[in-house]
Amino acid sequence: MKKSPKPTKPSKAEIDLAKEVKHLAESERSLELKLAKEIKNLAAEIKKIKSMEVIKIFRHPWKFLWLAMLKGIMVGFGSVLGATVFLSIFIYLLAQISFVPIVGDFVNDVIRQIGSDTATTENTIELYHETQKEIEENS
Repeated sequence: MKKSPKPTKPSKAEIDLAKEVKHLAESERSLELKLAKEIKNLAAEIKKIKSMEVIKIFRHPWKFLWLAMLKGIMVGFGSVLGATVFLSIFIYLLAQISFVPIVGDFVNDVIRQIGSDTATTENTIELYHETQKEIEENS
C-alpha cells in the first residue's frame, strides 16, 4: 500500500498567484456588473427614443407627408414674405438717396422705367379691348 503524499505548505509564489487570481476574478465580476448596468441604461434610452413623436411620425407615411407639405408651404410663405420686406426696405432706401448726383440719376431712371413699363402695360390692355370691340363690330 502506498502512502499518500503529505500535504505540503504552499509556497510564497503559489500564495501570490492565488491572490492574483482572486483579484482578477473580483475585477471581472465588477466589470460585468458595470456592463449590465450600462446595458440597462441603454435599453431605457432606446425605449425613450421609441416613444418620441418624431419616430412615431416616421412610422406613419401619410402623417409624415402631410407635415412635410405643411413645412414646405411655411418655408415658401416665409421666403416670399421675407423677400417682400427686404425689397421694400431696399427700394425705400434707394428712394431716400435719390438726391445723390450719380446714384440719384440712376434711381430716377429706374423709377421712370418702372413707370413707363406700367403705362405700356395699361396701353396694351386698352389696345386689346379696342381690337376686340372692332372684331365684334366687323363680325
